[in-house]
Amino acid sequence: MTLDFDSDWLRLREPLDEAARAVGLAWAFGRILPARPMIIDLGAGTGSNVRQLAMKLGRGEQDWTLIEKDRKLLSKAPGEIGRWADRNGWEHKEQRRAYMITCDDMAVRVEMRSFDLAQDPADLGLNQYDGITAKALFDLVSRPWLDRFVTELASCGYPPLLATLTVDGRVNFSVADPDDGFVLDLFHGHMNRAKGLGGPALGTTAPQALVAALTGAGYKVETALADWKIGPKQIAAHLAMIAGYEKAAIEQDQGSVARIQGWAERRRHLASEQGARLTVGHQDLLARR
Repeated sequence: MTLDFDSDWLRLREPLDEAARAVGLAWAFGRILPARPMIIDLGAGTGSNVRQLAMKLGRGEQDWTLIEKDRKLLSKAPGEIGRWADRNGWEHKEQRRAYMITCDDMAVRVEMRSFDLAQDPADLGLNQYDGITAKALFDLVSRPWLDRFVTELASCGYPPLLATLTVDGRVNFSVADPDDGFVLDLFHGHMNRAKGLGGPALGTTAPQALVAALTGAGYKVETALADWKIGPKQIAAHLAMIAGYEKAAIEQDQGSVARIQGWAERRRHLASEQGARLTVGHQDLLARR
């Protein structure tokens, strides 16, 4: 997604992610983990993976480390996690550098750690963790970064990896527009721009690249579709997606501004006035030894 990764957008996409997740893979990931797992979440944002996975792992005690470069996002994680706990009627409190959530049958400790994933993955200390999660990360990374990361996984004893909501390039509007293909081609080209992670981003090729790298290193890999289904009830997300497509396409082809803006205006009308729907393809992946 080309929108800024601010907390408003992350909050807007969170229910889409929750509805799209391949729950079976989350359950399978949980069964691999020990009774009291230590989990590291890469590119954590405000901690949505904790909120969406903690109740699906089947583990009463969990210790999470959130890895995020953006300190502003990371600083908002305790508030988001606290509101999640309040909605569920759970106790929560800050404890040293961590945040604690407790209820009758679950205790979750969450630590926030600022770390730039452009650094050497060996600096993450992955060998300390029982499992690794990442959401909407691998379409942003480069192939060299991915290769280094998978090499580090192998050297750390093949910890299980649950990688979710990776964009795969499938986009379907329920009502077609003649310029859909033109704008989406520009958008997907924009996705391949470098994101500071070792070179051009994998973009829509990320699911295949991730499978190939992990299986080549000796992992067993399962994948499942995890598509966003955006309808009239998600109009704010739909309009945000259109704005993201428009912005990226213009940055990619400034000579076609009028054409792209015309497309976006028609798309906004279809979404707002005619209830048009949008499906955005993603994939979830579970890798285990």
